[in-house]
Amino acid sequence: MKPMMPFHDTTKWLQSTLSALAGSSTARPAVSNHNRNNSTLSIASTTTAENKSLLSASSVLSIAPTIARHSFRTCIHFLVPSFLQPSAPSTPILPANNTSLSRAGRANALSPTAYLDGLRGTAAFLVFIYHFVYGYFPTLEAGFWYRPTDINPLQLPIIRLYMCGASMVSIFFVISGYVLSYKSITLIRRREYSSLLSTLSSSTFRRAIRLFLPTLVSVISIAALIQCGAFTWAWNHARHKKEILGWREQDPPILTGFSRQMKDAFWAWARMSNPFIWKEYFITYDPHLWTIPVEFRCSMVVFLSLLGLSKVKPWVRLMTLSIMAFACLFHLGRWDVCLFLSGSVLAELTVIRSENKTKGNNYILFPILLLGLYLASQPAHEPGKTPGYRTITYYIPKSVPEKTRFWPSIAAIIIVFALSSSTPRSLQRPFTTGFAQYLGKISYALYLVHGPVCRSLGYWSVIKIWGYTGRTTLFGYIGGVMGGGILVFATVFWVSDIFWRVVDVGCVKLARWVESACVVKADSPSEKVVSV
Repeated sequence: MKPMMPFHDTTKWLQSTLSALAGSSTARPAVSNHNRNNSTLSIASTTTAENKSLLSASSVLSIAPTIARHSFRTCIHFLVPSFLQPSAPSTPILPANNTSLSRAGRANALSPTAYLDGLRGTAAFLVFIYHFVYGYFPTLEAGFWYRPTDINPLQLPIIRLYMCGASMVSIFFVISGYVLSYKSITLIRRREYSSLLSTLSSSTFRRAIRLFLPTLVSVISIAALIQCGAFTWAWNHARHKKEILGWREQDPPILTGFSRQMKDAFWAWARMSNPFIWKEYFITYDPHLWTIPVEFRCSMVVFLSLLGLSKVKPWVRLMTLSIMAFACLFHLGRWDVCLFLSGSVLAELTVIRSENKTKGNNYILFPILLLGLYLASQPAHEPGKTPGYRTITYYIPKSVPEKTRFWPSIAAIIIVFALSSSTPRSLQRPFTTGFAQYLGKISYALYLVHGPVCRSLGYWSVIKIWGYTGRTTLFGYIGGVMGGGILVFATVFWVSDIFWRVVDVGCVKLARWVESACVVKADSPSEKVVSV
């Protein structure tokens, strides 16, 4: 059998054939006069059809390498983290990815609340460190001098903020209340009530999609990883053989059958997303997701409060929100609602300062910030028995239901107050750097991704490295944790960057598209009927 011609030989053959066909009109055979017109038309139409067919085949064959090359470049560009991407590839086939960070544009694009993005990203990063470290060094959860042996400098106040997950979550909630209120409060103070209604309506409509859809992708991805065996090894070794002494989180359910696992994951996500259950729900697929439904419910409280207080006097609004926040923290056991409402109050105070063109005194705000950081450093393990926190724990009001949340909540309010009252070139400056802003962009993705990676790849890598370094000596133990930590940190940042660009940004765009498709336009017939 005759072998097939190579691809480049085939292309040359097609080109020579097309050239021959193009010049074949002079060598066409003679025909009789009575059939000349019909035959000429027939041959011409046949030749034209053949030329078009061959030209189409030649075009496809000629652009095939270009399509493949651009597709390959786009895939590589997609997998490379955004901070390593110099520019988006110029491809006519797939949409370009323009999420790379531009240093020149970043300085000009910073918003007045950009430092809050950096603060939120820093808090998310510290939560990640906390959830990684406490599995291997559980004694660091105690404060300095809790026991005579607790003299590690890493346990000192402020230095130990990386072990204060509760305080970081409190900062999340204050920032959310602040950011969700800032634009609405600006419109309220300008008395642009029509725009205010559109803003609150849009924010309320899109909030569920913005929060819950990325968590669905995360939970379904975890379920798929479970079926691939990503958690089985860690479950057998870290849990049953007790090779990870600081294990605290519940194991994800490992079920038989892919469809059964997916169904269980979906309904677990649905139960977590129920907006009518106000108690904390720890989904077994990722216990860290308990904050997401809290974010949603408290966001609705903020939107409703701003709508109801939009036409009252400013001092009435500030007083009402402050009293509500105070009652939620001291009497109602809703520290989370307190933090969101406190963020709204701080947002209006910021708008008032900007209107009056007043700036806070950084020399006074710096000690206030230090006070907030000190309170935020409250140890998770028995703060009432820790020197330096024993006294402030004693002064927690008896009416407070969740006493461990009291000082972290106060600390978060103080920290955001100090930063929001400061100037961009002073206390806010560490959170407007390129790295802090990048952490802010991927903060939600980082929060969703880090837990599953720590519990699968993290436990596996550390235990495997301990097999070489040993764990009986301090050097071997720390070496194994550091080796696994490098792998975990690189993986978390890489996956978070992809999750941010694909899922997080995609859900934001989807929410806006759904809103534009569902919301009635001002000049539509249905709007006119309603207005009548």
